[in-house]
Amino acid sequence: MTEETLKSLHEKLDFLLRDHGVTDFDASGLDLESYASLHAKANALCSAHGGDPSTMQHETLEQLQPKLDFLLKGHGVDFDTTGRDPASLATVHAKVDAIVDAHHAGR
Repeated sequence: MTEETLKSLHEKLDFLLRDHGVTDFDASGLDLESYASLHAKANALCSAHGGDPSTMQHETLEQLQPKLDFLLKGHGVDFDTTGRDPASLATVHAKVDAIVDAHHAGR
C-alpha cells in the first residue's frame, strides 16, 4: 500500500464527507496509512446515506466493498466488478472515483 495511493483516497473520501454535509467526523485519531481509516470514513458516508455500517465488517479491503457498493447504489451508479479483485486497492480507487464522479454530476 503506497502512501500516495492512500493520500489520494483520503482526499476523495474527505471531499465526499464534506459534500454529504458530514461535519462532525473527527479523523484526528486515525492512522491514515491503515485500512481502518478507510473504513471509518466509509462508515460515516454510509450513515449519511441512511445505512447502518455497524452491521458490516471493517478490517480488510474486501470488507470495504459492501460499503462502497451501498454508496454506489445510493448515487445511482451501476459499477461493473467483472474482472476486479475485491481485495485490491485499485478496485477501491475505481469505486471511490465513480462515487466522486456521481457527486460532480449532481447525483
